[in-house]
Amino acid sequence: MKDNVVGVGVIGTGMIGSLHAENLARRVIGARVAAVMDIDRGRAETVAARCGAKAATDAETLIADPAVDAVLIASPDTSHAELTIACIEAGKPVLCEKPLAATVADAERVLRAELAAGRRLTQVGFMRVYDQTHRDVHDLLRAGAIGKALSFRGRHFNPFSGVKTIETAIVNSLIHDIHSARWLMAAEIEQVYAQWVPALADQPRSACFAVLQLRFGSGAIGALEWSGDSGYGYEVMVEVIGETGTAESVSHSSPILRQGSTIAQAVTPNWPQRFAQAYIDEAQIWIDSVRSGEPTGPSAWDGYMSLAAAEVCIRSTETGLPERVVGMERPALY
Repeated sequence: MKDNVVGVGVIGTGMIGSLHAENLARRVIGARVAAVMDIDRGRAETVAARCGAKAATDAETLIADPAVDAVLIASPDTSHAELTIACIEAGKPVLCEKPLAATVADAERVLRAELAAGRRLTQVGFMRVYDQTHRDVHDLLRAGAIGKALSFRGRHFNPFSGVKTIETAIVNSLIHDIHSARWLMAAEIEQVYAQWVPALADQPRSACFAVLQLRFGSGAIGALEWSGDSGYGYEVMVEVIGETGTAESVSHSSPILRQGSTIAQAVTPNWPQRFAQAYIDEAQIWIDSVRSGEPTGPSAWDGYMSLAAAEVCIRSTETGLPERVVGMERPALY
């Protein structure tokens, strides 16, 4: 680390990888993009040129590069576990986009690699932890403002971006809501029951709407609602009912307009706009933790348990029954 500035290697230059690279290069203090990797050399070179970095087409070479102090992984899900383990073995902090791995077994391999290293090096990209509307609810709950939490509700409505399978909806979208529920309720999910509405009559595993019913280890219950075609834009909200009150996040930051016998409020078109500041704050706090040597943020354990719950949700869609979430015992490191 030169002059206390973290040289970051970014693996993957799709939409989220490019967003992270631009934030690190332009909006995060104490960071610089040292290298950018993608199997598409042209795309890697384009992003690298915008960030003042060198381009690569091999992830292992990027991880081993002495100019790279920390790594951000935004490559396809199937590569996450192997690349995260490679970073751990190289002793380099890593921010891995969700999900931590493609399977629970691979997520456990990441956990065991970090345990063998004896220190936390992995942060998972559950950026809602850094969204102020979520943090406001979190702070109210931790302050005991509504007493013991009894019920959680999450709503995650997306504009249409193509037909998704129920498996993709759960692992690539609802996994954010699964982590939010665990984080805000300060309890693990112990049981899930998944139901969904097919998007196409001839494709029963397609999904346009889904509901996950939850039971937490604390005894509380919950429900996560997901839409793959809201018809009006992008919206995420959470609500917790407690013994003495309720806490609900603000869905939109836009002003409310009353005019011509109507009341209207603009809706964010999609997730990059809705969570723009959260992505910047996530990267800044991660870089600060790398510079200080004090890990923070969603851990490999959070990635593992969220994926464990997601896999059991998929099992529930197959059996049509409530299913229990079973994971390894929580290590002391977390």
